[in-house]
Amino acid sequence: MKTNFTNVLTLAAIAITSVSLLPSPSEAQRGQGFYCDSSGVSPATMYQNSQGEIEKWISWDSDFFSDAGWTPTVRCNEVSKRLESFRKSKLLKYVTVGIMNGERVICTASEKNDRCSGLIYTLKPGQDAVKTLYNFFGLREGQAGVPVLSESGEIPYIDVSKRLDNDASANTPKVQTPAVPQTSPGVRKGDFE
Repeated sequence: MKTNFTNVLTLAAIAITSVSLLPSPSEAQRGQGFYCDSSGVSPATMYQNSQGEIEKWISWDSDFFSDAGWTPTVRCNEVSKRLESFRKSKLLKYVTVGIMNGERVICTASEKNDRCSGLIYTLKPGQDAVKTLYNFFGLREGQAGVPVLSESGEIPYIDVSKRLDNDASANTPKVQTPAVPQTSPGVRKGDFE
């Protein structure tokens, strides 16, 4: 009887030790998709492609929405889930800016010139939507041929479909400025200047 108790105690100790040695979710090998990594200073929405390459999409640094219960970690988790749901449903083709429920947002669109079809996240009041969209994708470098959209007044549509495909060579999304501005109700050409 003493031997059985000792064996059970030993197995329990091994199990507890094994669990504590497992890598955290942010360190563990993940499958393809979006997830929130909260292991750094600020939580970040990350994307892992089918080759295992990981790319940061959004760093959640602002506490602006925390009083409403949307802390950076909560926003990171929620937006990562939304992006993954859009990706799995093949609804994440274009990312643009728009207005939903009276708020400026970063959103999905199925085609250029389409209105917002899926909320990614809400912007702070007064936040420059176009600049935020470019920062969202880290497009601050190497875009000499792209017009400064806040000066042109056009609403950008960023084609992210190739970035999400299994094509590892498509690391930079294609920025497309429509010839005709988005015609969502309540959105005017100059709204995002």
